[in-house]
Amino acid sequence: MFTLRRLLTLLFCLIALVLAAQPGTQTPEALEAFQNGTNLLLEGKAKRAAKSFREAAKLDTGFTAAHRFLGVAEELQGNFQAAASAYQQVLSQDTSFSRLLYYQLGQVYYKMSRPKIALHYLRRFKELQSKDIGEFGRNGEEEAAEERKILDRLDQEMRAVEITQDTLQFINVTKLYNLGRPVNTIRDDYFPFFSNDLKSMYYTRRGELKDEDLIRARRRSPTDPFATDRVDNFNTLRPEGMVSLVRDGERIYYTVCNPGVTRGACDLYAGWLSNGKITRSEALPDYVNSDVWESQPSISCDGQELYFVSTRPGGLGGSDIYRCIKNADGTWGEPKNLGDGVNTPEHEEGPFLSNDGKALYFSSSGHLSLGDQDIFVSYWDNVQGRFTQAINLGPPVNGPHRELGFHLTSNGRTGYVASDRPGGVGELDIYSFELSERLNGKPVTYVSGYVTDSLTGEPLTDQPVPVGGAGKTYYTNYAGRFFICAPANGTLPLTVTHPDYLPFARDFAIPPWENLETYRIDLMLVKEQPPELPPNLTAKSVAPPPPDTISRKTRIIKRPHIVRFNFDDASLLPIQIEGIEKFV
Repeated sequence: MFTLRRLLTLLFCLIALVLAAQPGTQTPEALEAFQNGTNLLLEGKAKRAAKSFREAAKLDTGFTAAHRFLGVAEELQGNFQAAASAYQQVLSQDTSFSRLLYYQLGQVYYKMSRPKIALHYLRRFKELQSKDIGEFGRNGEEEAAEERKILDRLDQEMRAVEITQDTLQFINVTKLYNLGRPVNTIRDDYFPFFSNDLKSMYYTRRGELKDEDLIRARRRSPTDPFATDRVDNFNTLRPEGMVSLVRDGERIYYTVCNPGVTRGACDLYAGWLSNGKITRSEALPDYVNSDVWESQPSISCDGQELYFVSTRPGGLGGSDIYRCIKNADGTWGEPKNLGDGVNTPEHEEGPFLSNDGKALYFSSSGHLSLGDQDIFVSYWDNVQGRFTQAINLGPPVNGPHRELGFHLTSNGRTGYVASDRPGGVGELDIYSFELSERLNGKPVTYVSGYVTDSLTGEPLTDQPVPVGGAGKTYYTNYAGRFFICAPANGTLPLTVTHPDYLPFARDFAIPPWENLETYRIDLMLVKEQPPELPPNLTAKSVAPPPPDTISRKTRIIKRPHIVRFNFDDASLLPIQIEGIEKFV
């Protein structure tokens, strides 16, 4: 897109030229106000410059250059409506004043989210290329080089505007809502991540000295206002970047940038989140981190897949998104580049994986955007074993401004994104919006399973719990808990093998769930029962039997085999029948 910096460079070269084009037509007072405005514009004081240009245009209504520079000053301030009015005034006085001005108008209307009018002016700019450049006077000659650069990408930019006005969008979002203060500040606030109960949010804030800190926002209920503070025992004078949590609310991944401590400029770390504090932090393995820059980790719903951004050699260019898959022993596999469906020669960042693991959302400046950096989605293709070509989420999530850090809440109903669009509190602000069903993916239920002794209730720690057919293995924590993001309205086949207990196998029915809290299942393991003792005797009081010299029949030992049924259901599942046959 055409940048204001390049516009200013061009227009400053044209100041003397524009004045020479209207010799003797301006009053001395108007010329003085105009010159004062150009000086202020050169000093970066757009607001005061606009006041001087407005005065010059008022003193001499035919002063076309004053109207054009007034438009530039207003555009620099983000006052797009005022900029459009000023540019329109120029064309009403002289339609051949500048051909480039039609492109500028198209850009301004696009930033005002008025794609139909924007497309009209962009097409007009393209049509006017058939006219001789001399029809636009010295302005045309001086602007010719800039026009050639614009024409190289004009079709792509027009296509972006067409996408914006296209009514056949797959996303049904009507409006974005700024979270306001105290979440958003005059600084950059971005990369939000919500807790399952929607009462807490972690996000990144960039300070005045470009230091990044982790901020926590908390509220009593999902409808109450937030209070914010910096995360205890975590932030330093170095940048601490984007965080991502496993949906169990315990395991957290984040970025640390501390040369001398980290292997590269920035490395990926993991820790445990307890009572709002991050503990037992450690860097991820060296084959995940490299000698360059790794950042913006995003962990999958159940912690089995890790996505991150890196500038390591061998990518497609810029910063690329990589993926690691967890092995059955709990270690991470080698990082793999996601390929050209996601990555481009430009920058991709801020990955976020849907609950079902089938949709990857990310920001990109390399795919066809609606302006600056946009949010895209790429869907997993089981046949190809890769993510497909990325799709722009479209308006109003994306627009002519920068969008970064997409996030979906646990229930899949609300999305969040950071944007520097006009009307915010500061630079990058965090916005919320309601999602259409299409973006929610397949329904997933957050399952907390507990593996315990059936008699004592004692938890079994570090116990592997494989899922039948899925090939994934989960491990219990200190409380005997494991966490799975399971497809709703299905069954979850689990098996547990422990040397001190009878084998456990069961298919759990998984209902749809709001996921504001987890759905609990219990895997209670049964030990082999010792032979029954006579009444009033204990194992210690029973004398050892005398040596047996009489031939006897083989003693029968009783071993229980438990079969559990769902409520109001007497049927046996195939895995249960198989278990009975093995027992027999």
